[in-house]
Amino acid sequence: MPSFHTLVPWLFLGFWSAGYAVAKVGLEYTTPLNLLAFRFVGAVLALTPLVLMLRLTWPAWSSVKALMGTGLFLQVGHFGSVYIGLKLGASAGIMALFAASQPVLIILAGALFRREMPSFKLWLGLAMGLAGAGWVIGIQMDGQTGYLLGALMGFLAVVGLSIGQVIEKQRKLNVHPIMGTWIQYLFAAAVSVPVAFAIEGFHWSTQPAFIVALGYLVVGNSVIGIMLMFSMVRRGSLAQVSAIMFLVPAVGALLAWPIAGEVVPWVAVPGMALAMLGALWTRRVTAQPQA
Repeated sequence: MPSFHTLVPWLFLGFWSAGYAVAKVGLEYTTPLNLLAFRFVGAVLALTPLVLMLRLTWPAWSSVKALMGTGLFLQVGHFGSVYIGLKLGASAGIMALFAASQPVLIILAGALFRREMPSFKLWLGLAMGLAGAGWVIGIQMDGQTGYLLGALMGFLAVVGLSIGQVIEKQRKLNVHPIMGTWIQYLFAAAVSVPVAFAIEGFHWSTQPAFIVALGYLVVGNSVIGIMLMFSMVRRGSLAQVSAIMFLVPAVGALLAWPIAGEVVPWVAVPGMALAMLGALWTRRVTAQPQA
């Protein structure tokens, strides 16, 4: 029977990939910044009982500032860009496909922070994944109204996520993961709520589909998904962790069909297969000792 740590990347893949299509459904009933604010407020409320039950202590101010910096990129920057891009017209599949560029951004950001030098085999795996994802991106973008601006926001979302992961890896804060995540959401809520209401006003819906979508974004993405990602970041190298993101394009596009009604063309299947092959190759290479 596989250990829990072996299953973590695949659990993360499922929870994370579904979030794009679920957000697309939620945005049918509200505006992007409102959805962002509702998500972070809900995440704070969901984690507060755990913080109290576990009697977690408030970290030093230096750690709090580092967590706020991570939260700015990883939470506000990433998810805000995703929701705005979806509202502009990008499909859930397109937003998921942009996750394929994260490994390269992780390595570039890691090079700035730690001067990491990936091997040729690793670059080959990254190139395979990006080539497959690029195939699918080109097909999915064809004919999409507003896809240029939405795609740009998707790219910015991946930049924010990558920088946040690098900061999370570099900081040795000695803070309990639940407390660290709770502080990030508290900061993200404090930023997003006034910004959302000032720009968009208050847009809430009592429709069951919206409540279910928001519930998933709070529990599935904001609590379970983020903590699984942090677990991966803290246990492995940045390149190995980012390799699983090559599978997000295919899984995210496939899940967008039953959840958001977005049909994946058959001509996109070869690109998905190549992206998956690149992910598996990258995981294999990064699991081996590097010279």
